[in-house]
Amino acid sequence: MNPATGRASLFAIAGAYVIYMAYELLKNLIDNVPTTMPRWLQILAIVFFAGAGIALLVFAWKMWKKAKEDQDQNPVDLEQQETGAKSEEDGPEK
Repeated sequence: MNPATGRASLFAIAGAYVIYMAYELLKNLIDNVPTTMPRWLQILAIVFFAGAGIALLVFAWKMWKKAKEDQDQNPVDLEQQETGAKSEEDGPEK
C-alpha cells in the first residue's frame, strides 16, 4: 500500500465516523432525548456533521482514485521505491 492510499483510507474512516455522529444526533432529536441544546442548534449540528462527513468521504474517494491511477501509470517506479527502501533497511552490502 502506498502512502496516498493509506491516507485516503484514514480520511474515509474519519468521514464515516463524522456521519455516525450526525446519525446519533439525529436519533436523539427524533427520540426527543432531553438536552440543554436548543432544537435549532441540534438541527444545525446534524447538518454540519453530515455535510462534513460526506465531504471527507468524497475527498478520500478522489484521493484514493488518483493514487490508484498514479500507481497504474507507474507500477515500476513504485516497485523500485519499495525495493530501495528494503535494501536501505538491510544496510550496506559487504
